[in-house]
Amino acid sequence: MTAVATAAAPTRAAAPALTLDDRLALAHHEMDDRLASRSAAWAVDTAHIPLEAPELLAPAPAPATYLTPVAAVLQEAHRLLADRGWCRRWLSDGVRACSKGAIQAAARTIGGGHGDQAEEVLLDRIRADQPAIQSIGAWNDAQASPAPVLAMLDRAARHADRRGI
Repeated sequence: MTAVATAAAPTRAAAPALTLDDRLALAHHEMDDRLASRSAAWAVDTAHIPLEAPELLAPAPAPATYLTPVAAVLQEAHRLLADRGWCRRWLSDGVRACSKGAIQAAARTIGGGHGDQAEEVLLDRIRADQPAIQSIGAWNDAQASPAPVLAMLDRAARHADRRGI
């Protein structure tokens, strides 16, 4: 028998285990690459969409100034809701308020004790459109956005002003 000399195949040493910091750095670089690729793909996908110039909105007209106390309370309630925000299911959440909570806050701000009358006028205007409504709170909670609440406060303020209350 002849002895055949075989050379041992060179073996590579196992790579050292990566530390947590090394793995996080690799994941960070992989994520950067993915985000850059997706951003480029999005730019290509949306390049054909024409951009239109935004419509310039005219400034809102100055609100009417009401001389009657109840109309002034309703106008102040509108201003409070427009400035601080509107909510449902609570009189106030600390910042935002519902329509009834805004009327109460406006009556305290203005003084004169006209909050109850303002609520009556608002409920009267609500019931003119929706006779089945039982309370301001129920109507407020049924709204999906502040727009109908603000519009109704305006209507109630104009109504109170016309009636002289």
